[in-house]
Amino acid sequence: MSKVLDRLLRPKTEGELVEGFLAPKERVTKTEKRPGRPMVPREKKARNFTLCLATRYLEFLDKMVVKDSKIKGRGRKIRFIIDRFIEHEKRSLHHMKVLRDALKQVEVVLQSLGPRIRKGEKLNLTPKEKMTLQKNVDQVFLILKLLHYTPKTLQKILPKSDWEILSFSLNWKNHDRGVVL
Repeated sequence: MSKVLDRLLRPKTEGELVEGFLAPKERVTKTEKRPGRPMVPREKKARNFTLCLATRYLEFLDKMVVKDSKIKGRGRKIRFIIDRFIEHEKRSLHHMKVLRDALKQVEVVLQSLGPRIRKGEKLNLTPKEKMTLQKNVDQVFLILKLLHYTPKTLQKILPKSDWEILSFSLNWKNHDRGVVL
């Protein structure tokens, strides 16, 4: 206890005073909670903007009912719609990945038949080969039924190589195994 009193009562020299004045100060931050919302950095703050919408969109927003009790006004409803769109877009990308994996399985089966394939000729397959090809094409069709994409939409979305395999699968299913490549 006496050391603390000695240090407080001891007079400081001029050098110590200048040194103490020029030394970087430790910044004390208060961690006490204030009433209201927490502070958000300026870059992350919400910004207002003007949106011009046709009356039919405004009527839609006004009639729209969301189960969340916090979503009442037009702005919150628009935010809700954007959040749902982002969620659906992520899901759609995953759906396309699953479809492309199924198409790759069909491509592997077709490549195993590769040496015997000639364009325009009818291909005679063994029952085992037909069964393997049919199983993979059925898997593609099951995925298409679940995702409910039209072939026209898929032609726009898929790369050309995947679309060719999908069109083969559509032809295979429609012509019921009359294989003409």
